[in-house]
Amino acid sequence: MVLKLSNISIYLGYSVSAVTFVFGIIIMSGRAFQYIPIQMRMMFGIVMILWGVYRFVLTKTRARRQHEDEEE
Repeated sequence: MVLKLSNISIYLGYSVSAVTFVFGIIIMSGRAFQYIPIQMRMMFGIVMILWGVYRFVLTKTRARRQHEDEEE
């Protein structure tokens, strides 16, 4: 099976989503950036987690739409 450019884009989207989500959890847990006040760390961590979830949903929607287009 040959990887198409669109498939690479989808895999990259899932990867970025996972990395962003995990980084948000690491920030919120306090394992990174301990010198930043906890309120700011929590806020930034929540934003990163939500961004990761948004990116996952967006990539999933694009993949589903691409799959439906290929079937036609």
